[in-house]
Amino acid sequence: MSANSFRATISPEFHGKRLDLVLVELLGESFSRSRLSGWVREGRLQIDGVTLDKPGILVEEGQHLVLTPPSLEVPEPGSALEPLVLYCDEHLAVLDKPAGLPMHGNSAGDHQMSVANWMVEHYGPDLPIGQGVERPGIVHRLDRGTSGVCVVAFERTVFEDLQSQFAARTVEKEYHALCYGQARFRSDWVDKRLHADPVHPSRVSVTNSFRAGTRDAMTYWEVMEDFDGFVLLKVLPKTGRKHQIRVHLTSVGTPLVGDPFYRARNFGTGMLPAGCPEVDRTLLHAYGISFEHPVEGGRMHFRSDYPVLMQTVLDQLRSARPAIS
Repeated sequence: MSANSFRATISPEFHGKRLDLVLVELLGESFSRSRLSGWVREGRLQIDGVTLDKPGILVEEGQHLVLTPPSLEVPEPGSALEPLVLYCDEHLAVLDKPAGLPMHGNSAGDHQMSVANWMVEHYGPDLPIGQGVERPGIVHRLDRGTSGVCVVAFERTVFEDLQSQFAARTVEKEYHALCYGQARFRSDWVDKRLHADPVHPSRVSVTNSFRAGTRDAMTYWEVMEDFDGFVLLKVLPKTGRKHQIRVHLTSVGTPLVGDPFYRARNFGTGMLPAGCPEVDRTLLHAYGISFEHPVEGGRMHFRSDYPVLMQTVLDQLRSARPAIS
């Protein structure tokens, strides 16, 4: 059995109870009932040395239980999905997250590749979980398809300080977005409230409503570079809502290239110049972040270079689709 196995002896109060309910009593703060039951069905549990795969069996006092969760999946060193450490001290780290790597799994024990699992693998299990047990060390989120800088914490007090900075909106975040269309102005604010999309609940949409469940959202943008049919924007979100930049830019007629959800009619990757690589992700990059160090003080600034795909598409546009003056 692995050193990460959980071991227990069935005590009198659990005698005659269903195995899955006992596991929830013992480990429910860390793992959901469905996940624990799934591990049993996968043959990851032994009682008195015998592997059992039925979570509904009844346990007996004195039985010895051993549960071995699956190993965490983490990016291989040097792989395209391995985060790059831009800065690290004993309190926090700043990472350059590649596109395609989610920040965390859906629940504790989700062994899919993620920044959270990478954090546990590299910095140990005793990370702050103020955002939930499935998010060890995670202070703020980037979408799976978004690349760039993010900050993570190793200590609870550091996590709480960084969270308060985000809440006070003193953390400065700068994104660069390659979009379809032409901007109507050289810069502007998008001040549109957001709510869960009634048709697709995992997505959001803009709304004029102030009802419960809606949230204020503000995004500043300015043009960095024009192309024929495309525009590169610098985006400074004032708030940090789910999918905020993607939805706001779509609402003003400049949807992001490669976005699988928030698309606009008459736009598509077929508009890109011949020879462009296939765009299989949203071309949104968290270019920079600035915050106050929670322990040592002083303002810290970090920047991330464009990933290869985004840089290649930009180079192709500069060559083949320069702006029409």
